[in-house]
Parts: sequence; C-alpha cells; structure tokens
Amino acid sequence: MSPLAVGGVTRGARLVVRDDPGAALSTLVDALRAERFDVGDDRMSRALSARGSEWIAQDVRIGDPSPTWSSGILDAALQHTPLAFLPGLRRRATPTVVVASARAHDEGAELVAFSHPTLVGWTTTNDAAHLLTATLDRVEAQYAPAGLLVTREALRGIANDGAPASQQFVRDVLGWR
Repeated sequence: MSPLAVGGVTRGARLVVRDDPGAALSTLVDALRAERFDVGDDRMSRALSARGSEWIAQDVRIGDPSPTWSSGILDAALQHTPLAFLPGLRRRATPTVVVASARAHDEGAELVAFSHPTLVGWTTTNDAAHLLTATLDRVEAQYAPAGLLVTREALRGIANDGAPASQQFVRDVLGWR
C-alpha cells in the first residue's frame, strides 16, 4: 500500500438502482474486480440459497489473510519510514473482505457493499476504503447518467439480521475475523 493511501472512512454503501438484482450485482462485482479485488468462492451463495434468503451475494477480497511472521515484521518496521515510499518496500494491504449483495426492491434492486477489514494481524486499517469508494463511484457513474440511480447512502454498519454483508454472516459463513 502506498503510504499516502493508508486507511479510510468508507465502510460501505447502499444503492437503489433501476435494474434486475442479478444484473446489478454483476455490475458491482465487475467494478470491484476493476479495483483489483479478487472474487471469492460460492460459499455465500450456497449459504443464502440454503436459508431461502431474498439476497444474492458475492464476496471479494484484498490482502493476504495469513501473512508470514517475517512479512508482518517487515511491514511494521517500514511503515513509518521514508523507505515506505519505494514501491518494492510498500506494506501489504490489510486483509479485507467486501461483501457485494443485492435483492429486489420496489424501484428495481437494492445493492449493498460493505467492507470487513480483519481484526487479526499487524494492522487493522481500512486500506480498502479508497478502493471501495472508487468502486461505488464507478457503479454510480454507470447508472446515474441514464437516470437509473435512485439513491446512494453511506453505511457505517450492517444489522445482524441475516443480511449477507453483516459481520455475523461473514464470520459464520466465511470464518472471517
């Protein structure tokens, strides 16, 4: 991570768009992939299907969830030195899962994207914040000019009510801490 792009405020957002939930989710996942997130497996979709949920979802990730002892020490040692500006010595991104989810809405589709930085390891900054903001801006830019964006609101948390972007769901289904 660039030393000038550390941390951030954005945790997530809720967008209502005039589109099919499946197509809207594909648009969101494609935008996340464009920001260098890696797409996860199908555990979320299988869990949602087994629960009969109205949601569809896909997890994406950034950062290595299990850094080596030596890479963690190196990241911590270089983080606050001028050497951190050298591209080869930049620290790794805090491992983060972003859940992209969608469900039917009266206006079309409700999209929710929410990040879950790990609480385990050397750093717990929200490195994915600027990437998630760029993703949401990309999705908004795709829907807004055509008049297909209804609303966009920032989210600081997600209720543990079975929504796939909630901390409980991510912990239970993906084992993410």
